[in-house]
Amino acid sequence: MSTSARKWRINMEKNETPKNLALLTADEVALSILEVDAEGVRIKLWPDVNAVRAHLEECCERMPGGLAGYSVRHYVCGRYLYCAVALADITKDAPCPTTYRVSSDAPTNEADGSFLAAAAAWSIGAGVLNLPPLRIPASKVHIVPQGKPGTNIIERYVLDDALTLDDITYNGDGSVASLRVRKRDGSVITWQAG
Repeated sequence: MSTSARKWRINMEKNETPKNLALLTADEVALSILEVDAEGVRIKLWPDVNAVRAHLEECCERMPGGLAGYSVRHYVCGRYLYCAVALADITKDAPCPTTYRVSSDAPTNEADGSFLAAAAAWSIGAGVLNLPPLRIPASKVHIVPQGKPGTNIIERYVLDDALTLDDITYNGDGSVASLRVRKRDGSVITWQAG
C-alpha cells in the first residue's frame, strides 16, 4: 500500500472525512417546493441522486491507489430506512431525511434520501443537503389564491411560477454561500448565507 493510500485509510479510520470531496453545480441540484402560502414559498434544495453517484465513482478513481468502486447497502433500523456507502473497507451510513420528497413514490424517496445522506457523510453534496429550507417572499414570486368553488373563501395558494437553480457558490468549508434562483420570466432571486 502506498504512503498516500495508508494516510487516507488512517484519516478515514479516525473519522476524518476529507472536506469537499464533491461540490455540486447548479444543474446537479433539484429544487423542491415545500409550501406555498399568502406570504411566500418555502423551497428546499436536494442533491441530484445521479450526480452524487457520478461523483462517488469519480472519487473512487481519485483516491490514492484507486478504488474499484463503492458499495451501497440499505437496511431498516427501527422504523427508518438507512443507507450505508462504503469506499474501500470504510462505511458511513445515515437515515433518510424526514423532509425528502422529490419523487411521488414513497419507497424511492426513502431509498434515495438515505443514499444522499450517506453520501453527504462522505462530504459529497453535504453543503446542499445540510442547507435548511429557504423562504422566498410573495413580493418576489407570483402566488395565486385559489378559491373554494362557489364561495369567496380562499382554499389554498399556488405558485404560478417555475423556479430553477441558476447558480450556487460555496464557502471554504463546503457550506452553501450563495444561490441564484431563476424564475420563468428570466428574472433572478438571490440568496446569501447570513
